[in-house]
Amino acid sequence: MTEILHRVMEGAMLILVIGIFLAFIRAVRGPRFTDRIVAINMIGTMTSAIICILSGYLGQTSLVDVALVYSLLSFLAVVILCHVVTLHHKGRELYLRRKEQEEKEK
Repeated sequence: MTEILHRVMEGAMLILVIGIFLAFIRAVRGPRFTDRIVAINMIGTMTSAIICILSGYLGQTSLVDVALVYSLLSFLAVVILCHVVTLHHKGRELYLRRKEQEEKEK
């Protein structure tokens, strides 16, 4: 590959690393669960993109398979996290309803 293409790939990976760092800050700071979930999903997507660019940079086609598996695992983790948050939210609603009913009975 040409030197220019190598520099472009390095620049793209650098931009993605900066994006991962910013998404990590968003995942830590919040303020809501949805912000954190989207940030985690963005981190997984950008990591897969870095692995794909690295595959072209190094000329290793097997890294594309690694990126695909990583993307699937990242997606599965986000789906499970959303499910857990949804169950937690529903459980909290049930708890608040029961508490209101107890207060009305008193």
